[in-house]
Amino acid sequence: MHYIPILLQIAVIYLVAAASPGPNFFMVTQLSLAGRRALGAASALGVCTASMLWVTVAMLGLAAVLQRLEWLYTGVRIAGALYLVYFGLKLLRSSARAQAGPPLAKGAAPVAHDAAAWLRAYRSGFVTCVTNPKSCAFWTSVFAAMFPAHPPFWFYGAVFATIGSLSACWYCGIAFMFATERTQRGYRKLRRPIDALCGAALVGLGAKLVAER
Repeated sequence: MHYIPILLQIAVIYLVAAASPGPNFFMVTQLSLAGRRALGAASALGVCTASMLWVTVAMLGLAAVLQRLEWLYTGVRIAGALYLVYFGLKLLRSSARAQAGPPLAKGAAPVAHDAAAWLRAYRSGFVTCVTNPKSCAFWTSVFAAMFPAHPPFWFYGAVFATIGSLSACWYCGIAFMFATERTQRGYRKLRRPIDALCGAALVGLGAKLVAER
């Protein structure tokens, strides 16, 4: 079996899944706009870490187990939905204030790039991705279907490195793009409607996931 084409296929499908707007995208962009480049990059690295955790779980076959345990799968989905609603409500509350920017998931996000702020941004990205039902569905279905049954050992490392590199480049690229001075100036002018729109979108996504069966 030729494994290089399979690796390329996995890379392309993962990029398509990552590029489609969802909770990870909203989280990284909002933290980038609120906390500038450093905090946005920290949240992006959190998403990257969670993606690497997901791919490890999937390659070990645990994703298939998760899919069969309906109560656990539902628990992950509900936890992710509640987290989205929580963060969305924070953004909606921020949009009602005159000057304050959107908060991190555990309180207001400071602009200062201290260790605590970095940790909160990293944790927000990690928790969002690891409880993201979209991620859960991708790794337990699409990825599991593409991954070969008994690949050589090097293939595991290649997939892990590929997903890690693509995830870091994509989400850090988003963080840097939304942290440019031009973007920051535009955001400051339209902060309240942007926060309200993103907050409503996250609450809507969370409510939809809670209501799903």
